[in-house]
Amino acid sequence: MNPDNRMQSRDMAISKQVAEFTMQVARPLIWHDINEPWPKRLLGGTCFVLRFGAGLIGITAAHVIAKFERAHQASSKLTSLLRTARIDLASAIIDRDETLDIATFGVTEDQLTESEAVAIDCRSEWPPPVPDKGREISFGGFPEVLKKAWPQDSGEFRAYVSLSRVEDCTERSIISTYDSQRDSRIRAAPEIPDLGANLSGCSGGPVMIHVVRNGLHIWFPVGLIVEGPRASLDAEPRNYDTFTMRRLHFVNTDGSIRHDSVGWLPDGRSR
Repeated sequence: MNPDNRMQSRDMAISKQVAEFTMQVARPLIWHDINEPWPKRLLGGTCFVLRFGAGLIGITAAHVIAKFERAHQASSKLTSLLRTARIDLASAIIDRDETLDIATFGVTEDQLTESEAVAIDCRSEWPPPVPDKGREISFGGFPEVLKKAWPQDSGEFRAYVSLSRVEDCTERSIISTYDSQRDSRIRAAPEIPDLGANLSGCSGGPVMIHVVRNGLHIWFPVGLIVEGPRASLDAEPRNYDTFTMRRLHFVNTDGSIRHDSVGWLPDGRSR
């Protein structure tokens, strides 16, 4: 095998490892009314879990929690799940910031195990490094179009992962584009097109940077998805999708969120 082929083979192996790990980190956070008969629509978003000295902290978008609370107010028979693990989400919430669009909640070891989630261990290094422009990243979640409920009181959740790079990074946000000619996407189903996909349900999904140090693949959680691509109004084909992510350095190790408005302009842009 020539050097170019060896390099390509190594890159493909790393990409597969990155995608599989991202899928294990991302978990569906869903809820449904137990009075409704199956099959039923499973609403929710995506989340992931970080491990700190204070315990396990779930991360998702604040607008996902707001949507859950509206559903909870409308029905007293709402049950919430971390994938398949029951979680009293209303009581588990630790903190939130609607402006930043970040929310945190407590997770138990039993819930982590039952949900088959991989918690990223952040005890040795926090806050995370700055995701510099051009840095390779992975991100993904569980689109609602791929959540299927079956008549037998069960459901199916399928994820997607994009392998792309950072286009821009501010004190507050990470901007990334997905270009099907440049990047790669691990799709859980053919229903998701390369570009212009309806990715509602992926809010709160993990964003990670990946580096290889001394032959070892190392990853760091640096953000969460807060806004995905919009549908094309003119139905014209697009060349890339744009994603907005919120940086994670606002989250403290106890799950509280640094509500720091110093340095922000009234419209939320950084100075």
